[in-house]
Amino acid sequence: MKTLIINDYGVYLGLHYARLVVRKNDTVLGEYPLVRLKAVHIQSKGVSLSSDLVLACAVRGIKIFFSGYNSFSAISTLYDHKTARVRKKQFEAIDNGRGVQLAAKIIAGKIKNQRSTLLYASRYVDVLPQDNTVYALKSLAGRVQNRNNISADYLLGTEGVAAGLYFNFLKRYSLFPPSFSVRTKRYSKEITNIALNYGYAILQNYVYKAVLNAGLEPYAGVYHTMRSAKPSLVLDIMEEYRSFVVDRNIIKLRHKLAKTDNFDKVKKDVARYILTTMSRKYKYNNRKITLESIIQRQVYRIAGYLAGDGKYKPYVFRW
Repeated sequence: MKTLIINDYGVYLGLHYARLVVRKNDTVLGEYPLVRLKAVHIQSKGVSLSSDLVLACAVRGIKIFFSGYNSFSAISTLYDHKTARVRKKQFEAIDNGRGVQLAAKIIAGKIKNQRSTLLYASRYVDVLPQDNTVYALKSLAGRVQNRNNISADYLLGTEGVAAGLYFNFLKRYSLFPPSFSVRTKRYSKEITNIALNYGYAILQNYVYKAVLNAGLEPYAGVYHTMRSAKPSLVLDIMEEYRSFVVDRNIIKLRHKLAKTDNFDKVKKDVARYILTTMSRKYKYNNRKITLESIIQRQVYRIAGYLAGDGKYKPYVFRW
C-alpha cells in the first residue's frame, strides 16, 4: 500500500507504535504500517486525527491531504526536497514565455488524451459514421502543438472548443449517466459531475505530492491564474491526466451511477477504480512502471524544462 483514502464520516486516525490506526467509535477499522504509506487522502468531513500521527507522518515524509468536492488543503512533511534554484527558474519562466510554451504542451497532451479516451469509449457504443469528433480533436491538438508564438488566450479558446466536443460526445452516446447534461465544476448536484469532481480531487492529491517532490512551487502556475488557495501549477499538470485517470473510470461506472442519486453509495467504487489506475503499470521509456511513478517522472521533467535544462513531452495514453 502507498496511498490510504479515508472517505467515512466520523472516523478517528491515531498512532499505535509505527502504525496508523483507523477507528470509528470503539471499533478498529484497520491498521496500516507507516513504512508502507506515502500519502493519506482524507475525502470526508468529520474525520479527526491525533497530533502524534501528524508528527510521525511529517518525519517519515508521508503527506496528508484534505479535499472535498470544492476545497483542498495539505500538510507537508518536514523533509520536502525543495531547491531555491528550481523555484527561481519557475518564476522566471512564467515571465519569459517559457511558461506559456509549457502550457501549450500540456494542453496539446490533454486534447490528445481526450481523443484517446473517446476512442476507448467508442468500444461500448455504435458511433455514427459522420461523427468526426475524434478527428476534430486531433486537429485541435495539432494546432496547439505546431503554432508559433502561442498566447494564453488562444490556448483557453482551443481548450474550450475541445472540451465542448469531448463532453458532447460522451453525452450524445450515453457514455455518462442520463442525468448528465453539461460539465459543472463546482457545487453540482448531478451525480456524474459530483463523481468527476471527487475523482479530480484524488488526482489533485497525487499531482500535488509530485510537484512538492520536484521542488516546484504548487501555487505558481503557467496556465491557470494565480490566486489565493488555488494550487495553479498542480491544476495545470492535472490537465494532462484528467480524462484517463478520472473520466475513463466514470465511463466504466456509468451504469452504477445511473442507478442512484446518492453519491455516498458509489464513492468508494470511484476511489477504488482511480487507485487501481494509479497503481497499474504502463509503458514509459521502454519499461513498465506505475502511473503514479510516471506522473512523478513527468513532473521532474517539467522542473527541468522550466529551468531550461531539457525538453518536455506530454504523456499520451495508448489503447
